Amino acid sequence: MRQDLLTGLLRQVDRVPDRIALVVGERSVTYRELDTATSTLACRLVANGVRPGQTVIVYQQQNLDTVIGMIAAQRAAAAWCVIEPGHGGEAALGAVLEALDCAAVVIDGRDRLTPGGTAAALADATGGPALIDIAAQADPPQVALPGPPPPRAPAYAITTSGSTGAPKVVVVSRANLATLIGSRNYSHTDGELVAFSSMRLIWDGSLMAMVWALTVGGTSVLPDARMLRDVDAVAELARRYRVSHFVATPSFYRLLLPRLADLRPTLRMVTLAGEALPARLVDEHREVLPAAALQNEYGPTEATVTCIVHGVSDLARSVVPIGKPTAGSTAHLLDERLRPVRRGDRGDLYLGGGQITDGYAARPGLTAARFVADPFATEPGARMYRTGDLARADAQGDIEFHGRADSQVKVRGVRIERDAVEAVLEAHPAVREAVVLPVLDVDDTVYLAAFWVPVDDGAVPPPPSVLAEFCAGRVLPEAVPARFVTIAALPIAAGSSKLDEAVLRALLTESVDRQSVSRDGWTDTERAIAEIWSEVLLHDEFVREDRFLDVGGNSHRVVALHMRLEARWPGGISVGLLFDLDTVAAQAAALPDPAQPAESAPAADIPLAFEV
Repeated sequence: MRQDLLTGLLRQVDRVPDRIALVVGERSVTYRELDTATSTLACRLVANGVRPGQTVIVYQQQNLDTVIGMIAAQRAAAAWCVIEPGHGGEAALGAVLEALDCAAVVIDGRDRLTPGGTAAALADATGGPALIDIAAQADPPQVALPGPPPPRAPAYAITTSGSTGAPKVVVVSRANLATLIGSRNYSHTDGELVAFSSMRLIWDGSLMAMVWALTVGGTSVLPDARMLRDVDAVAELARRYRVSHFVATPSFYRLLLPRLADLRPTLRMVTLAGEALPARLVDEHREVLPAAALQNEYGPTEATVTCIVHGVSDLARSVVPIGKPTAGSTAHLLDERLRPVRRGDRGDLYLGGGQITDGYAARPGLTAARFVADPFATEPGARMYRTGDLARADAQGDIEFHGRADSQVKVRGVRIERDAVEAVLEAHPAVREAVVLPVLDVDDTVYLAAFWVPVDDGAVPPPPSVLAEFCAGRVLPEAVPARFVTIAALPIAAGSSKLDEAVLRALLTESVDRQSVSRDGWTDTERAIAEIWSEVLLHDEFVREDRFLDVGGNSHRVVALHMRLEARWPGGISVGLLFDLDTVAAQAAALPDPAQPAESAPAADIPLAFEV
């Protein structure tokens, strides 16, 4: 069943005009006030040349007027595209202006953080989209708003970087959005529905409950740009409005959860999406909010927010399913020849149905590669989207997410599933959660780095050698992480509320520059060897008695270690002996005093590793 956003919203304006419709930060509007504000701005858009089917860019820090701009674009029969300065805004703005027919750029002149000059310069450079200040006081122009556009007309456009980092512009039709809204069957009580989204409007996950709530007479609450930087402010806003439905990513929800106990009397449902839901977070949710239903949702931007849903039960599972397709959507697990795999086998996840978008603007080749003909549909011309994710169906028919198809990484010639390594590491009693990333050595050799959060941040964490030994008993040698970095919490990207991998990768280079283990009491030879170990291992988190292979060493790095020791002490230790003399102490005992070192080659001239 389709539920058009504007049709549903205007129905609520007539039905509950004085109910609060929208809250963003400290500002709020009733349905009547939202109707007036969006109608006025829509008239300004039309008066400035916006025509049906064009795109209106809402370019400002997240606030109440951002949502007003989105709905006003709809009322002008145009599509909205939200771009926020400081969160990839400049690159996204350029990509959208280049790919779409943009008629206007809406800014907020009261916001000193928004570089309106940037928007104006880009607008002028591309031939003249109107620059409209939503804060400017002016009498609404006397123009007629256009009638409803066809269902396939664009509703909004959104940028997504994907794996390449280059912005792609996804175009979502009004029919796609209507299918999403119509598929929401969240239980609620009229007059008590308060839907809270902790996500930025530049990410389509923010629409998950917001647009639905506006079509059924609920109150939609979001943090503004200032609050989004402060987890305590986000939680306080949710408590103030006594929310009934809460939407977040698992990473951000883990931070918020200890602050949400006061919502027990009102909170009916928590919906998590955007990342895999860890089983441990399910247990933490039940401990803090035992009466609130927990829902896991899945969907890429290309399939309009989310289209697979799982109501998390009390049944303990090591993998929390993403569930079954929502009304109007389909899901297929296929092999490389687009044939369904057997239940229980992993396959490539393809999505079909009414939420499959029109593809990538101005990129027909990429669109054709990812949006393929749907052989399972009955209507002609139907397409399905190749997600690039791996999944399997369990005995109940629920789909389980098993990582990206490209999450397999080759380490020393062996294919490794990072998700499997993370699961093993999280089974250690000292590890609360872990993320494993592939990282390149300086010579482009891949190794695994594990970032982990302790269960007890007040306890002394186990050394990397202990964690490596734990993993070594459960995974292939090539799957044992070469680095173990302790962190206080997984970093969350401000733009998407997802895991910020860039921050984690930055920690690897920062760790090389600090000495995390005391060298007091070490001999000069041991300190000299430790410097070489640190250079080869890319960290210094080891003691004199740690085995080289237990703190990140491997066959590649044994060779690199030997080359550096040979440059410092020619003929001192053969490469074969390094597998026996595998500690700093043992190597120091076998080497001469470094006070009289041999001629050595510059470190930059010595490769870190090579194939053996």
